[in-house]
Amino acid sequence: MKNLKQSNTQARFSPLNRRQFIHTASMLGAAGTLSVYAPGVLGTRDAADIPQNSDLPLKLGVCGPFSGPAKQTGDAIRQGVLMALEDALAAGEAPVTINGELHDIEVIWVDSQSSPEIAVKATTEAIQQQGVKLMVGGWHSSVALALMDITADLNTIHLGHLGASQYIAAKINDDPQRYRGWFKGWPSPPKLAGLYGAPLKYLLEHGLWQPANRRAAILVEDSAFGRGWGEALMLSLKEAGFNPLPFDTAALDQTEFRQLINKYKSEQVSLVAMTSTGDVAVSSFVKQFKELGVKALLLGHGLRWLSNWHEMTGDAANYVVAMDSAMPIALWQRWWVRRFKTKYGKEPTIPAAGFHYDYTRMAIKALNTANSLDFDTLTTIIRQLPYKGVWNYYQFSSAPGPNALSANEVMTGPFMKGFYLPMVQLFDGQAKIIWPIKYAEQRFRQPPWI
Repeated sequence: MKNLKQSNTQARFSPLNRRQFIHTASMLGAAGTLSVYAPGVLGTRDAADIPQNSDLPLKLGVCGPFSGPAKQTGDAIRQGVLMALEDALAAGEAPVTINGELHDIEVIWVDSQSSPEIAVKATTEAIQQQGVKLMVGGWHSSVALALMDITADLNTIHLGHLGASQYIAAKINDDPQRYRGWFKGWPSPPKLAGLYGAPLKYLLEHGLWQPANRRAAILVEDSAFGRGWGEALMLSLKEAGFNPLPFDTAALDQTEFRQLINKYKSEQVSLVAMTSTGDVAVSSFVKQFKELGVKALLLGHGLRWLSNWHEMTGDAANYVVAMDSAMPIALWQRWWVRRFKTKYGKEPTIPAAGFHYDYTRMAIKALNTANSLDFDTLTTIIRQLPYKGVWNYYQFSSAPGPNALSANEVMTGPFMKGFYLPMVQLFDGQAKIIWPIKYAEQRFRQPPWI
């Protein structure tokens, strides 16, 4: 684990190997004590029911951008997974029971480097050469679209990849039998992340936001996720009475946006919406938006996916609105955040750390429930096994419907009744819920330059 730039890195989790486990965690910035906190816990086993130990570990592949332009996200994914494994070990969920035998969990870190081609090579190696039996997690939609065929060809289940693009759902709908082992861990933008129209319309109707007009500009990263989000956002804004311009695209590692922002100024837009999963791209845009004095509200989707977003943007992020992450609404969520901060010394990026925590715990629960690595048995268990995690209630759809765009897509719903994200506004490094009103921590504050 000393060289995380390699495509695959591994760590083993075993009650007989706790010293090595703690050492491994500390190498990743994860030093801390074991905790018994376990949402969705299966319960500890009675002595008479404990299966025999196996010398063969179960190899769990965890996908993420552990190096490259989204490395910060990869670091957070790694921290969330390690915390989940530590909690599962303490709760008696690990080792996992497969065919009546206990198996330690060995993690294979599959580094996508934010590249579909690299991800395909790394995943193929992990499954064929390193013996990965189940894949968990991931970040980029472009990577997800590439991995879907590899995991299908290699008859390997992939649970909770956070690639959100509706193109993934369309691919599943085109051949649900082939992709029945792909469990899409983030709802498609038309079902969730692109639905900014309703809260923005609320702000207008209640006089909280008084823009000069309804013109909107949209910038997305040049990827399947970006284009899908842009399409969904344009439709949502039009339905809410806005007049969005065709969306622009930018590379994941782009850092210069002044020419584009000046174009938005000349168009006299009242809303600028942007998204990127690039660490530097999103922070650069936010700072340049403030620098050039655009008289518009900034919608910064994905800014909070950076653990140090305030450090990178300073007061340029003040007044930004976003609906891109879960928030610690319930007491158990605040407790989880407190534990994470104690463990890692910083605030968690909830989608990267928190959602991967939940999907790792869900994977362990599914394995123990199935007591098998049989592909059809395990896919059936995952599809039929709702899981109440720390951050969401996770249930995969059996078919397209009002809460999911395809089969095997996690379903949206109200808070802790589905996959749910509130709208927040940023001030001085803090995110405060402003919508829905039921959970609001403060009222929306119109930027003084509007």
